[in-house]
Amino acid sequence: MRRPESHFENHPGVRSGIFYFLFLMFILQGVKWGVSRVFQGGCTEVTDTEATPLEHRLDSIRTRLKTKQVWTLRPMDPNDLEDYKGYLLGISFEALDSIYAFRSRGGHLMDMEQFQRVTGLPDSTCLRVSPFFRFSRAMKENKKVSLPRLRDLNTASAEQLQVVRGIGPVLSKRIVRFREALGGFITSSQLLDVYGLKPEIAQSVAEVFPLRTLPVVHKVDINQATLEDLSAIAYLNSEMAGDLIAYRKHIGRFRSLEELHQVLSLPKDRIDRIALYLQL
Repeated sequence: MRRPESHFENHPGVRSGIFYFLFLMFILQGVKWGVSRVFQGGCTEVTDTEATPLEHRLDSIRTRLKTKQVWTLRPMDPNDLEDYKGYLLGISFEALDSIYAFRSRGGHLMDMEQFQRVTGLPDSTCLRVSPFFRFSRAMKENKKVSLPRLRDLNTASAEQLQVVRGIGPVLSKRIVRFREALGGFITSSQLLDVYGLKPEIAQSVAEVFPLRTLPVVHKVDINQATLEDLSAIAYLNSEMAGDLIAYRKHIGRFRSLEELHQVLSLPKDRIDRIALYLQL
């Protein structure tokens, strides 16, 4: 039987092509390996100027861990919380920064509810870390003493209102916005009309920030006022103003502000405060 001939014996060009192809592949692999080594080496070096503030904080914590500056997980005052302890508790740096900002304004954490409000942490995280917290009550008795004299409910800023326990950024801003809508508080009982403000906290605000200056109130004549005049009062919407005018048309004139109780759409618990802006 005749031995089959090689396909490449009579084709020297093909053999040369295969050789050059293999040689080119070897060169490309070498270049690829060299380039990857260069880029790997370039990415491992990070200078101090390139490091972010967060990286610096993490480096500081890791250094303390390496030097065995160990902190035992036992109850502590969250008002003394710092990066290292927060890191061990699994509290985010954003939450820690919120605590630092709150403390820089003179705030003092009094309970877990206030801690969650300041940090914005979810319920699960607060439940996990709460066994390690013991809140100091020292500031509660000293708050009134530390406040400047002549503190006034009608001039206090949102930040200043936060010294009262239970008042955070949201409630303090609501108080200020409601005060601006009224043109100033006439009586501290108007704090009860601030949305979300509990009566006991409203009372604390009134005690810490007494009314020292009263606004000039231009009372509306209930027997002459138009729909627009009545709707301009912060306590009245257009429906209430319309019902007042309809009642006035029905009875002729209001003879007493006590008759406001006969207008069904008016909230009964606010009639006394609505009457502050009306006259006969």
